Amino acid sequence: MQSDRRRFLAGACTGLCACGLGRAAAETAPAAVQAKPALASKWVGVLLPQIEQHVDEPTARKMIKAAAAAHFEQLDMDKNLAPVIGKLDRFIAEISEGWGWKIEYDKAAGVIVADENKPDCVCPMRKDNAALQSTYLCYCSEGFAERMFATVAQRPVEAVVVQSVLRGAKTCRYKITLG
Repeated sequence: MQSDRRRFLAGACTGLCACGLGRAAAETAPAAVQAKPALASKWVGVLLPQIEQHVDEPTARKMIKAAAAAHFEQLDMDKNLAPVIGKLDRFIAEISEGWGWKIEYDKAAGVIVADENKPDCVCPMRKDNAALQSTYLCYCSEGFAERMFATVAQRPVEAVVVQSVLRGAKTCRYKITLG
């Protein structure tokens, strides 16, 4: 599966897997540069339990979803998604084939169910800090999926994580409702 993702990056990928490239680059970066992701994930690891304890869940969800913009921008997703903007069917085919996602798309209802089809949490914060167990991280994934699918579909969407590895499921699944 990993070689399929690399092949997707090298060929048909429109840059959508840039985070994989970023991780490879980070592994060869100097120690001082590598320390920054660890610091960020540790910082988030301290912050999330405080949010869980002191902020009501709907507000926390909005805050954390909004924070997904940092990852989206760091990956330059607007540029990477440019070739598939307005081509939702093509985008779905590319993430199905390239990322191994399992996608169900009910065009009439405007609902996409996207299963990452991976047995572990792919969140970069979680990858950098295995002790980070907060299920509130899933709100960030919702925000990222919303922005990604809204950019491609060129309309508002709502994404909800309906199951996740952090919540005890075998894979992470999103329900994306097109507006």
